[in-house]
Amino acid sequence: MKNKLKCILFLLIIGTLLLVWSCAPQPLKPIYKKNGKEYGKISGAFFRNQWWNYYERGLSYAEGEFYKDALADLKDAVDQREKDQRMARTYGMHFIDYFPHRELGIIYYEMKNFDAAKKELEISLKQFPSAKARFYLDRVRRVLIEKQTKIVPPPTLTFGFNAAEVWIREDPVVLSGVAEDQHYVSEISISGVPVFLEGSEKRIPFKKNLVLSQGRHKVDVSAKNILGKITKRQIVIHVDREGPIVTLNELHVNQKIMPRKVRITGFIYDEAGVSDFSINGRPINIQKDEEVQFSATLPIDTDNLELVSRDRLGNQTSAKMPLAQTSTGNIPVRLACRESTATTYLLAGLFRQNDTRPPTISLKGWTDTQTVYMEKAYIEGQVSDESKIESLTINQKPILHRQGRYVFFSHLADLKKGKNILTIEAEDEKGNKTSKTISIIRRTPKALQLSERLSITVFPFEQRGEVSKASLAFQDNLIDALIQRNRFQVIERDRLDLILQEQKLSRTKLFDQRTALKLGHLIAAQAITTGSIIETRTGIEVVARMIDTETSEILATEDVYGEIKDLPALWILAEGMAAKFHREFPLMDGLVVEQKKGDIITDLGENDIKLRRRLIVYREEPVKNPLTGKMLGADNEILGHARVTQVMPKVSKAEVVDIGPKAIKPLDRVITE
Repeated sequence: MKNKLKCILFLLIIGTLLLVWSCAPQPLKPIYKKNGKEYGKISGAFFRNQWWNYYERGLSYAEGEFYKDALADLKDAVDQREKDQRMARTYGMHFIDYFPHRELGIIYYEMKNFDAAKKELEISLKQFPSAKARFYLDRVRRVLIEKQTKIVPPPTLTFGFNAAEVWIREDPVVLSGVAEDQHYVSEISISGVPVFLEGSEKRIPFKKNLVLSQGRHKVDVSAKNILGKITKRQIVIHVDREGPIVTLNELHVNQKIMPRKVRITGFIYDEAGVSDFSINGRPINIQKDEEVQFSATLPIDTDNLELVSRDRLGNQTSAKMPLAQTSTGNIPVRLACRESTATTYLLAGLFRQNDTRPPTISLKGWTDTQTVYMEKAYIEGQVSDESKIESLTINQKPILHRQGRYVFFSHLADLKKGKNILTIEAEDEKGNKTSKTISIIRRTPKALQLSERLSITVFPFEQRGEVSKASLAFQDNLIDALIQRNRFQVIERDRLDLILQEQKLSRTKLFDQRTALKLGHLIAAQAITTGSIIETRTGIEVVARMIDTETSEILATEDVYGEIKDLPALWILAEGMAAKFHREFPLMDGLVVEQKKGDIITDLGENDIKLRRRLIVYREEPVKNPLTGKMLGADNEILGHARVTQVMPKVSKAEVVDIGPKAIKPLDRVITE
């Protein structure tokens, strides 16, 4: 028994000694002084077997360019905790961003050991991608390529379009392609605007939605590799969303025989190329060209003559004429109508030589003032005159192709938010002029308004290292960049400062997450954006986190890195950060597939939506002109809000967090906040 007690006592003494030894301060490593600063110090006591102590001291040595000591400490940290990651727990509720492989790679780069640098940086990116690691990996790749290759060709660019000049009717126009280079593509720009890239790659697919109006557009695309070699390509895009113009020169109806026979001649014009033409559903043989002359004689057993022409893009022009107004003989007719479903009218009889009356303008379905809920207005109308109409413009843009006494026209007008004025002017060959002005007020449906988007505020960023004055402007730059993207409802700095004054808090208090979340509630922000600015001898890294003020959950973490620290460079970093948040929170629209108690099933799958994202549930309400019956788009009514709780390949499940007086039904719509 005594021997057993002695053994236990001995083990306790040995354990205590080991514990004391492990917790005792490590034998001192040198603290270096350089330019009035000390390197190799940490914020607290240095104890054995604490990976975060080794990591912190290694960073300090690296900052002072004491690379041998820095490598030793960082390798000791990796031995204890191998993986790079953000928010690594140290002790209690303390967390740090931990990137030993990345920092090892940077040190090897500075020491010109480029193969070792490449290996460590690739490990870091595989474990947890960061902008800083991508930046230095590109530097390493450039040096290695320069050593291995003397002649480097520029990248190759291929597009989804089959030709360098294309015709298209889609809205928006989707420009897609691939940039490739064995020496890594580092930049792509479209019409002078850089495409956001995380880092260089050998093959980078790209896609951009272009908002292009009717007409011809030149789009320049360029790609650059990491050695600066550039390839430039130009795509010419013809946008055509209007149907052909049909002009009738002669219409002869023989009423004496049954069935009646009609002889019709004229021209069809469309810049995209005429595809087909039919009369009362009967195909007429025509050539396929920009301007086509046609002549046809055919029996007709109805009281109407219906003409339909399409261009090669699928745009259609139709005209319907009542034959009851005709008589036997040749009748000069001019007709131009795009996508019109209105009944057209024959022009018959003799015209006076002394024409003093101006042309008559009438529009189908449009009153002098109307409110619409759409981005474009399709204007259909007609102009008639005793003499030939020589000029027809909408907002000073000519739309007339051929002269005529009776012209049916159409025009697709882009509408800005608010009030839009459209003025139609016509002039005949005698110099008589007339004009008609309509006012179209474009409103945004409720669920699509910026006021319904996720409301966020940007708090001051914690400063690590000796942060320059330029870096302190990052918060304001980020706010401006987010506002310009028009994706979030951004609560600006003035309102935040007012709340701080009311609460008698300094801006430094906002570095505490609990305080920041509390203030987020006070200013009615659904999310706060905060983070750190880490400025070192070689560059500046900014890490931002968007946090839900209701659940305290981190919705997204984004980072940017650059080596230049002046104001223009900081603005570029802020734009990059805003682009990353914009990409992380795309505006997605979908349908309610099913409603079950407090949940809804939507058709937004895993490629469309992420967990915990907020949704607006709404119902569309078509709007018509009460006088003309013309469709003016669709407003909507917000039924409630939901939060995504489960994401599957094709569908997602969301919990309804608030609901209005109307029940949610299948085929109602959802859109991300």
